[in-house]
Amino acid sequence: MPYEITLFRLLGGLFYYSPHSEDGQNILNAFATQDDELLTNLAKLAKDVASDTLEADYFNLLQGSGDMPCPPWGSVYLDKENALFGSSTIEYREFTRQLGMECDTGLREPEDHIGLMLMLVSLLLEQDKRAEANQLISQHLMPFAPIMLTGMQKHADTEFYRQLAAFTFAWLHFYCEEQQLQSAERRNYWQEAE
Repeated sequence: MPYEITLFRLLGGLFYYSPHSEDGQNILNAFATQDDELLTNLAKLAKDVASDTLEADYFNLLQGSGDMPCPPWGSVYLDKENALFGSSTIEYREFTRQLGMECDTGLREPEDHIGLMLMLVSLLLEQDKRAEANQLISQHLMPFAPIMLTGMQKHADTEFYRQLAAFTFAWLHFYCEEQQLQSAERRNYWQEAE
């Protein structure tokens, strides 16, 4: 189980933090020392890309504003208006409130960012709350993550973000199979808008 906890936390961090931030660098350094070819490959891919190119790809895919090709927030996919802070964000906020947790990053941003969700799964597993972690995954993350990650693979300018999306997609699929989780049936408005 420690591997699951670590992997959810590190993957979440790579989606949430800039690759050149202190947190991003710490995660990539941790990947570089793992006895896992896929993780060490991700760290190498990040180092092989020009700093400005990697940062621009991060901003375009995971932090930007305006027309983003694959926004990292669940509500964009699950809300009829493709809006941030939509009804699915409110549902997710209520779920975390019932857990006695509040997401406060210090920024005015929706808490249904894929990176924040992955890091919360890690925290719940660390607290031995697997049922709650699995509920987060099946009810709130998986209804949008496969579409978002597929879009990220398609629109990323760097191999690093293409591989991060592919690896995360495969990891989530594997975890759901191992835990026998079914994704909640939710309408995806993002695909309909494209």
